[in-house]
Amino acid sequence: MSMQGSDLVILDVALWAMRHRLTRQQAIFVEAYRQDFDPVKALRIAGFAGRDKKALAMKLLNQRNIQAALKARNEELHCRAEEMREATLKWIRDMLEADLSDIFDPNEHPRPVADWPVVWRKGLVHSVKAQSKPGHSGTFEFQIKIRDRLRFLELLMRHLGMLGPRIKRNEDKKLLAAARAAQKNADRMALRKP
Repeated sequence: MSMQGSDLVILDVALWAMRHRLTRQQAIFVEAYRQDFDPVKALRIAGFAGRDKKALAMKLLNQRNIQAALKARNEELHCRAEEMREATLKWIRDMLEADLSDIFDPNEHPRPVADWPVVWRKGLVHSVKAQSKPGHSGTFEFQIKIRDRLRFLELLMRHLGMLGPRIKRNEDKKLLAAARAAQKNADRMALRKP
């Protein structure tokens, strides 16, 4: 990624830079350093001049106000990442707990798509086809394809460390096969008409 000094000057830079008493060049240096942790590249992006760029970069990194700014910016980034992580885990949990009955009315007819829960509209349903039945006026046959929820479960289990990357591959395959069979059976039972 190629960055220019002008790419880094945004409104909140001025606020946090003033809080840590940074010059414009120092603020750009901090943001550029956070991108790939290359002090010489950050120095060049910030527009500092000098012969020994590595020594100047180290001198900047050792300044207390720059260290404090780096720490504060990294904590902000960490907080945002935690919020995104929590939202992602909640979304995956909602997808795993979604019930087919949410998209059907009590008469077992599909509800209008606008009435479906968000998780069905924006994630679980792969496609919906509606075809009129020949010989029946006004009746439609719906075909709803659902995404593989087990794939989401597998990704969640890998994230939580429940599935090993290589060591327990055979045990993982057995566990996933059993989970897939259970999910298919549950989906089949949910689609059966009483």
